[in-house]
This record gives sequence, C-alpha cells and structure tokens, in this order.
Amino acid sequence: MTGRSLYRVLVPDAPLHRRTEGDRPAAPEIVSRAEAARQVVPGLQSPSLTSSFSGSIDRILFCFPAWAVADPTLVAAYTSVIGALRIGTRFIVVHNASVGLAVEGWFADAGHPPENVERVPLPDYVLVTDWAEDAYVSLQDAADGVAYLMEPWTFLRAGDALIADAVEEHTAIRASGSPLIFQGGNCLVGGDFWMLGADYFADTVALLSGRSSPVPVPSGTDPRRLVNQLFSAYVENSRKLILIGTKKPIPLRDYVGTRVGDDYYLDLPTGGTGTFQPIFHIDMFITLIGGEDDGPFQVLVGSPTVGDGHLGTSAPFALAEVYDGIAKELEQVGFVVTRNPLVHRATLGRTFELRELRALSREPDGEVLAPAVAELAAAGAVDATEIRIRDWHHITWNNCLVENSQVVGKHVYLPTFGHGDHADLASIDSQMEALWEGLGFTVHMLGDFNPFASRQGVVHCIKKYVARGG
Repeated sequence: MTGRSLYRVLVPDAPLHRRTEGDRPAAPEIVSRAEAARQVVPGLQSPSLTSSFSGSIDRILFCFPAWAVADPTLVAAYTSVIGALRIGTRFIVVHNASVGLAVEGWFADAGHPPENVERVPLPDYVLVTDWAEDAYVSLQDAADGVAYLMEPWTFLRAGDALIADAVEEHTAIRASGSPLIFQGGNCLVGGDFWMLGADYFADTVALLSGRSSPVPVPSGTDPRRLVNQLFSAYVENSRKLILIGTKKPIPLRDYVGTRVGDDYYLDLPTGGTGTFQPIFHIDMFITLIGGEDDGPFQVLVGSPTVGDGHLGTSAPFALAEVYDGIAKELEQVGFVVTRNPLVHRATLGRTFELRELRALSREPDGEVLAPAVAELAAAGAVDATEIRIRDWHHITWNNCLVENSQVVGKHVYLPTFGHGDHADLASIDSQMEALWEGLGFTVHMLGDFNPFASRQGVVHCIKKYVARGG
C-alpha cells in the first residue's frame, strides 16, 4: 500500500478537497516544513483580529476554484450566500482565471454592483480549494488601520497558501507570515476575547520545541508562555486568548469494527475529529452571538445528544461528552451557553470481504486496520463476510455567518441540510431558524450544504470576514 492513502483505498468515492486534508501533521513533518518555509519578517505593531460576530459584514472574501464552479450543487450553495448578503457588501473574489466571467455573473444576478466586487484571478494550473476561511486570519494593525491576511508558518492544503499573496497583488490588503501553527477556522473572535482550538496551540508548542524552530526558545523559558507571546505579537494584541479543547487527547481510533444485528461495518469515526477537539475546527461547533449592553456573552455550542434526541438516533462515535465538557467550561468562565443540535452522520461506502481487510492490514501502513479486523472476527465475521464502510462526518448549523450590528440589525445566514437523502434534517433546519429568531435575529436560510458537510466544512468555511462596520 506504499504510496497510496489507506483512506482512499477504503473510500475511493469520498469527495475530493475535504477541509481536513493536510490538517494533522505529525511532529517530524512540522520540523521539515519549518526547514523549508520562507523567512518571516514581523511588521505589525498592534494586531487586532476581525470579529466573528460584531458589526455589519462590510467586506468578505470568497475563493471559487474551477473544479467547484463546474459542480452545480456547489454553485447553488455559493449563489444562495451571494444572493442573501446585503447589497452594498464589498467582495474580494479569488478564482481560477477561466471561470472569472461565470463567477462575475453570480454577483451581477444577485444585484451586487461591479464596483463592489474585486476579482483576484489565479492561473488555472494553481489548484486551490473553496475553503477561504483557513489559510490565514484577517486582522488590522490598530496602529495605522492597515488590513492584513496573516498566514501561519505553513499551510499544506492544495495551493491555498498562495491566496493571501494573490490578494495582496490585487488589493490594498497586505499579506504577512508568522512563526505559528493555526488555521482561520480554528479561531473565533469575540469582544474582549478570542478563541483558539487547543490542537494548533499544541502544534505550535511542538514546532518551537523542535530542532528547527523558527523562534528558538530561550533556556529556562516555558514554550507555552512563548507561544502566548507570539500569538499576541502576530495575531491579536489586546483580546484575551481562550483555548478550546480537552486536557488530554481524545481516545478515538481511526478504524473500528462494528456489528449491528446481522450487519458488519468498518467504521471510520475520526474524520473531522481533532486531538483535543471533538471537531478539528471550533467554528464547526461553537457560534458567537454577542451580549446585550454589559450583560454576559452568549454562545451556541453544538450537541450530538440534542441532535440524536431530535432525530431518534444514537450516533456511536459522536463524543457528546467532549462537547458537554467544553460547554461546561465556557459556562464556568462566564458565558451564557445554549446547546443546539449537531449531527454525526455516516456515509455508507463500498463493501469488502473480511479477508480483503485482513490483507490490507498486513500491507505497509495498513497495520492500523488490525484491531478493527480483530473486532469484526470476534463479533462473528469470517473470511467471506461482507463488511460495509461507514465514513462519518459532521452536520452542523453552528457553522453559519453572524451579523450582530447596531447599524443594520441582527442577521444570521444559516445553512440548510434537509434536502434529498437528508430530508429528515429539515425539522432541525426549522428548529434552528426558530432558535435564532428567538434570539432576535433575522434569519436568511441558505441552500443545501450537504455537499460541503461531507467534505468536513459548511458556510463559515467558504468565506473570510475582511472588514466589519458598526
């Protein structure tokens, strides 16, 4: 199996360009990346992140690759967002050059004037994804008001690491780099605080503790303290940093053998799961809402238990207790937490005989299958028993766009999932609409985001807030 991904052998029909691809480096890979990365020159005096919730959405960035523009299901979702955003919103639109006219037409059809759409064409040979949220964070230097896309030390998903530099070429926004490991979707920005998923804090500690650290750790210095200082210097200078995650790694295997009645499954439960986080990006299960005057800050935290209760299901690998623990910790530090449905759902894939899985487990890099093969055999499977692949992903309404503005009012742009084979989720679409209306928001129901969820992302992942108003 050398040279082949075990996941792609087991799930050959899995969608390409999943949000998790290139996301979970091992420590040796971090070191090699650091050796190959470009020199970083700090230049910010007082970095301040763009809010995840507060103020009108004045300027927003999207990325539309040629491969995505060719998919009608993705285009229907993109255009539902473009059509829902207020006329007067300004857009930065990164796209492969050959699809520029098609993309331009989406904004014209929605009534957005051409002067509000800045196009950033990339050559067709540059493969990018539509996950515009992740390859950088958006911030301003509070000292002079200049806008930046701040990049992590390394970013390995397709050619997305080229986006910030392309934006710098075509707009007044600057691109800069940092000696830190992060992705935009693992950051949420509140009023006097910002949240970072614990996985990337741990990855940065590992980077700085390695042989080729871009910032040597002074003798006697706790690397964690240095990481805090670097995030303050490069990412956010004034807001308090809150880490989101468990204290110990989540004990969940990549492959599990399961019997349900007379049916046998090879479960792939960790797709989208982090090391210290129930989902690898916190924007998939936490939503910032805001507070009233000087009142406590409100957040939504997804709950697989609530999702299962609504659907009458029981997802065996949903990690409900991890979400519950994070919600409890947020309550303990003063947040008002509302729990909302989150669904952990399997896509049924191809069938293997047990003998085939056993053979795969004996190939190089296939030994991780061995415990699952043993579980299937212990449950009664024999060589000729057919084993169905179940590939799990998250369906989440937390991954939405929030606009809590004193000028234009309160708006939320909410993905929907109750379509086609997932029609059972329509009732949760309606429940989430009612929840947000109860919070005083105007709800804009968007198109079908199941094709994105199967790639481990939703609507918050396909954009980057660049500027907010009042």
